Amino acid sequence: MLAEVGARARAFQAAAALAILAGCAAAPTAPGEPEARVARAWHSMPPAALPLPAPSAARTLAEYRREVAMRLQAANRDLVYDGPPPNPLRALIVLRAEIDALGEARRVDVVRVPWHSPELEDEARETLRRAEPFAPPSRALLDGRGSVALTETWLFDYEGRFRLRTLAAPQAPLPPEYFDDDAPLPGVPLP
Repeated sequence: MLAEVGARARAFQAAAALAILAGCAAAPTAPGEPEARVARAWHSMPPAALPLPAPSAARTLAEYRREVAMRLQAANRDLVYDGPPPNPLRALIVLRAEIDALGEARRVDVVRVPWHSPELEDEARETLRRAEPFAPPSRALLDGRGSVALTETWLFDYEGRFRLRTLAAPQAPLPPEYFDDDAPLPGVPLP
């Protein structure tokens, strides 16, 4: 009798396992269907699961800083002004970022933000976030914590656009009106 109960229990377990597996099985598909399903799944993956950018070819910290600056400006092309920085500028924002071995900004510290335009700090941080991931730095550039520390300056004009100091041309000379106490400065809104 005990053997019969054990056999029934094993049969019940096997039937339950088959029922669970049958519920997990996919419906039969037409030829070519699995490839389409894989393609849809690939496109729906979150960006972090997609392949990383190619590693940086920069051999020095200055070369890597230039690569990061070019990536930053390219990712925020609609916010970057052309030509040399205007004179005077609206604000200078200086951020120090640690880029890890995967090209992510692991830590971002504010070095300088002007008292009259504190909202531009958030704008600078946002442009940095939109540019991630950066090209992973070479192992030779990594410090003992597995990252590269870079400092960059955002040169903002009065229209809220910026240019990075690493890629900017020399600043435009001061206009002659600057030396006239009664004339308003071009591009500078009056209070």
